[in-house]
Amino acid sequence: MAHRVVLIGGGYAGMYFLRTTLDALPSDVQITLVDRLPKSPLKTEFYSIAAGTSSLKEVTLPFPAHPQLTVVYDEVIGIDQEKKQLKLRETEDLIYDTLVVALGCVDRFHNIPGAEEHSLSLQSLKRAQITGHEILTLDAYRSVVLIGAGLTGVELAAELRETRHDLNITLIDRNELVLNGFSTKLRQYVENWMTEHEIEVLHGIKTQAIFSDHLEHAEGELPFDKLVWTAGIQANPFVQLIQGAEFDSIGRIVVDEWQRVPSDPAIFAIGDCAASDHPPTAQLAEFHGEYVGEVLLAQWRNQPIGKRTFAPKGMLGSLGRGSGFGTLKGVDMSGKIPRMLKSGVLWSYKKHVETT
Repeated sequence: MAHRVVLIGGGYAGMYFLRTTLDALPSDVQITLVDRLPKSPLKTEFYSIAAGTSSLKEVTLPFPAHPQLTVVYDEVIGIDQEKKQLKLRETEDLIYDTLVVALGCVDRFHNIPGAEEHSLSLQSLKRAQITGHEILTLDAYRSVVLIGAGLTGVELAAELRETRHDLNITLIDRNELVLNGFSTKLRQYVENWMTEHEIEVLHGIKTQAIFSDHLEHAEGELPFDKLVWTAGIQANPFVQLIQGAEFDSIGRIVVDEWQRVPSDPAIFAIGDCAASDHPPTAQLAEFHGEYVGEVLLAQWRNQPIGKRTFAPKGMLGSLGRGSGFGTLKGVDMSGKIPRMLKSGVLWSYKKHVETT
């Protein structure tokens, strides 16, 4: 009987796993990919869907075609680890010998009353499309509040300024400068860009409650017409169903050096749902996917498994279509060059996985 691998999730981590394994699979291994969407989403670009600067085609990629790969368009809603069986919402249960969980993350609302109920989101393609519709169809001079001044919040604010120059855009930040984690030089550069493009940034604001038309904080209230949440993530809730697993502070599965769940070595976790010393990024997800692919190929060939360590290459962000910022190999950059580099990285990823 064939060895049955089930991969849950076709994002960055899942696509790199498939790219690594498909052309090297032993003849007795079959892979089943389960995903709700018929295409792989480029989640780091969802802000551009919400801002109306990218089409659906530009932020999705087709899944690979291979005789040993079956794609099931469905959602996993349960797991029986003893029987190695997955329960799906619409189709028949799946049996696995090896399970690779690449389910990514969802919004984390920090128990703020009304946050989940009254916030728009970018954490799925469907939600990003809804967010785009809600914002882009606003009447002129309406107000949009973005909670969270990290990379996603900054990129959305900048891109939205290009498509809706008439809107009043406010970025809410808990810190003294936007983009916590970047250098002070780059953070100030982005702050200045926001000021020049009439995007208001409010610092030191800790949201206490969100209502349908305003939010409350320690200093008072802030009205809005639409509010977008970009202020934190946590692992997809499905991973909590894995018995015997341990989780970190944002619900990610604690894994061993091979990305396996220590209490159940038939299960691997990769991408944003796997605990790591590094923050969740597309780079890390791609590394996990490739690495677990190499680990499994080595196991099937009875070969030693090489240990690999993730080394971040840097981080790039965009400020609309004409400018950007970022750090590569410890060097800060701002202006047109990092924006061009970011476009090049995205193009390279698409070509990388489309050749699978």
